[in-house]
Parts: sequence; structure tokens; C-alpha cells
Amino acid sequence: MAAQLIRGASRLGLGLGLGLGLGLFATQVAAETRPPYGGDVVGTLLGEPTAVDPLAVRSHADAAVVGLVFDTLYDVGPDGVVFPHLAAALPEVEQDKVRITVRPGLRFHDGTSLGAADVGATLARVRASQAAGWLLVSISDVAVDGEVVVLTLSSPRKDLARLLATSWTAITPRGLAPKKDAPVGSGPFRLIGRKRDRLELEAWDQHVAGRPYLDQLSLRWFTDASDEPQLYETGGAHWSLRGATRFAGASPKFATTELESPATLLVYLGFGQAHPDVLASHDFRAALDAALARSGLTTVGTGERAVPTADPVPVDLGGPALAAVVADPRLDVAEAALARAASSVRALAKDRIDALVLEVLVADSRPDDREVAARVVRALDKLGTRATISAVTAGELARRVSSGACDLYVGHASAELAAPAMLYAQAFALGGDRATADQLAGGVITGARMRETFAARLPIVPLYHRAVRVHHRADLRGAWFDGSARLGVAELFVWSPK
Repeated sequence: MAAQLIRGASRLGLGLGLGLGLGLFATQVAAETRPPYGGDVVGTLLGEPTAVDPLAVRSHADAAVVGLVFDTLYDVGPDGVVFPHLAAALPEVEQDKVRITVRPGLRFHDGTSLGAADVGATLARVRASQAAGWLLVSISDVAVDGEVVVLTLSSPRKDLARLLATSWTAITPRGLAPKKDAPVGSGPFRLIGRKRDRLELEAWDQHVAGRPYLDQLSLRWFTDASDEPQLYETGGAHWSLRGATRFAGASPKFATTELESPATLLVYLGFGQAHPDVLASHDFRAALDAALARSGLTTVGTGERAVPTADPVPVDLGGPALAAVVADPRLDVAEAALARAASSVRALAKDRIDALVLEVLVADSRPDDREVAARVVRALDKLGTRATISAVTAGELARRVSSGACDLYVGHASAELAAPAMLYAQAFALGGDRATADQLAGGVITGARMRETFAARLPIVPLYHRAVRVHHRADLRGAWFDGSARLGVAELFVWSPK
């Protein structure tokens, strides 16, 4: 309990300084006793999660769930400072060796012990994975010495603890992929059930940072944009990510507070392999990029901040602001790029392009993405290409994207790493270019060459960075957002003054 209070107070106090906290914790400390245990809470996710395997995290919802069920060696506070979590201390570095001591007495949800062997096996699995191996490209070997994990570095790495705080490096038993319907982690909550439109979780008493305040947590998602605010308005949910009311002039059943994250969640356009000659053409991608009307993306959503972009690095993290000339369609640039593409791709030739029909996939549990896809269709129309929009389940979207069985899709990527090189590396990893991701993450490509390399390859097309806005009941306290726009659910508590 003490660890949980210290962590919650630290995060909330720091959040106040960053404008991410609620301004409630200081008042509570002065006038009330400690936060109480108990309470069953219904909340919402930004779409349906598909991954219970940390290595498969590809969306904001995935990262949110993995962060509740699993733990990492290190964690990052809202001030950006890294602190030990499952690790007993920050990494000890001596030349090319890094020693990380694992806290004693840790346990997974099934009661089995969590030790250095689990950590070593997990990191070895991350290194070998196609999806996230770029994160640990500077680690050439993973070994275990008692309860110490020994990493051998191929190049110096000052940000190693921060890398080991990302969702992809969350620790699993023996480093194995978790079971889809019964994942075993060591996080603050244990997954106890999944239904068609929700996950059910309960507090884990033996969590390393102390038991969460809440007893049970139900996390829901919706395919209709109005269903979530309606549920919140009528008192069926404790927070909503889509608004406080469904109808203009209406008021929620309970007193409401709102909080908005930094605009760091990237909404992007990804490419599949259904029409490989067309979709692999950089000139075609450049033509589509130039034909997009990004300025209109500021109105997508339910009032949260949306910042149009052509770069993977958010403005809120020091990325470049979108130039006015890029915000609106540049049809001359688009037509020139399309002409270059047509010279090598027969399907894009003037006498063939009318026959080309592309499909844009969106997750049906992210209703805003339909509007984004509609703007992509309009951009394709300017290029003389027809397109359709298909709304599928998040699971079907993930399956088709991973297999390449699609043309275009609207994806989301959280900024768990603030360094530009790592955000560029993530973009290339999302685009399936592991070699370039490794070069960026490993420091081979640096400085201005990072942006030049991205422009020359366009592994994905960034569209906008969005904030996440939460409307929550005033008696649900302790809310804060981290830098990647994830809500700090483990610190939430229900306050009922006596």
C-alpha cells in the first residue's frame, strides 16, 4: 500500500506541474484521509484491443491493456524520469556489460515466481522478434547470472532503461507468448474475462507497486460513435473518451471533470501488399501523400486536439510543425509523382488507372477512422484511382495487416519513446522495413538524415497527431496521462466523502 501511495502521489503531483493532472490530489491530501480501496469501475478504450502479447502491441488500446496486465523492468513518470519497477535499481554499466538486478519476491498472477530467468528469456524473445527487435538492436547478448540479467552491448546505450520501460519489453513467464484468453502477467490488474465488447479485470493484490485502489475494472469499446457518450451520460460508465454527452444541451447524470493528454498519438496510413506493384512504389506513396488535405483533419474526433503532420515526431515532442504549403493538397506535386510511378507501374498508366480499385481498411471500433479513410479516398480520387472503405473488427484488421492481405489501412501508434530517432525507427518497423529501423535505433542514421531517409522511403504516411480527452465522474480521482497519451488507470480511485 505504501508503495502505491508514494507512486500515485508522485505521479499526480508531477502531472499537476505538466498540466496533465486534475488538481484534485493536493486538495484531497490536505482535507481528506488516504484514498480508499474498493469500487467496481466501467471505463472505455480507444478501440478494441487485439494484443495480449506485448510484442504484438500496435494500437493505443493494445498498449493500455498490456500496461495493466504486465510489468516492465522500468517505468517512466509524467516528468519523463525513468525509475526502477521490476528492476531493483537502474542499470549498472561497465564498458560493454550491463547488469540489471531483479527485485526479490516478485510473482506472476498465477502465483509462480518472477525472476531473472523470465526477464532474460523475455528480452531474448524481443531481440529475435521482427516486430520489436529494433528496440534492442544495440544488445548483442542476453545472459542470466543468479538474479541478475547481464546484457552485452554492441554500442553504447544511454537510454537503455527507457527502452526497457516500453510495452514491447513487458515481462512474461519464461519469455513465452501469453495465452490469448488467459494471459499471465504481473501487472496491477489480472484479466479474468473477455466478452464481445469488453474486458473484465480485477486487482492484483501482490503487485510490485502495491494493490490498485479499484477492485474490478471493466473496459469497453464501441462501434457506434454515439454509444459511448450515451452510456456515460446515463451513468453506465465512469469515464468516456468520446465526450460527456450524446445530445446537445444534455448533462451527464454525475458531476464531470475532463482531462486531455499531449497530442502524441500518431494516426497514419499504412500499406499492405494486395497490389504489390502499386503499393510498394515510393512515387505512388509520394503522390498520395501530396494529394491529402491534411488541414481538414483538425476537425476529426470529438473536440480533442488534432495536429496534422507529415512527420512521425509529434510537435508536442519537438517535431516539426506542418508547413502551410503541405497542409493542403499539392496537386502539381502529386501529378508529377504519379507520372513517375506510372512509368514503371503499368496499373498506374493513364489507360489502366481507371480499372484500379483500392481498399482502405479501418477498425470498426475506432469510428473516427472512417472519416480519416474518407479523406484518403478523396485524395485517391484526385489521382484518378477509385477506392472503397471496409470497416472490420480490430482482430481482422490486425490479421490482414500482418499478413499483407490489404491495400491501405488507418493505423494508430503511441509515442512510447520520445527520441526522434526511435520514433522514426518505429515508423519504419510499422512499415515492415526492419533494416532501416535497426539503423535508426542503432544510431547509424542520425541528424538531418533521419528525416531525409523517411521522405525518401515513406514506410507509412503520417496524417495527424491526436490527443486523448477523458471525461470522467468527479468522484473518480487520480487520473493522469503519460507522454504516450495512456491513462494512468492503476492510480484511479473512487472517492466518497463521509
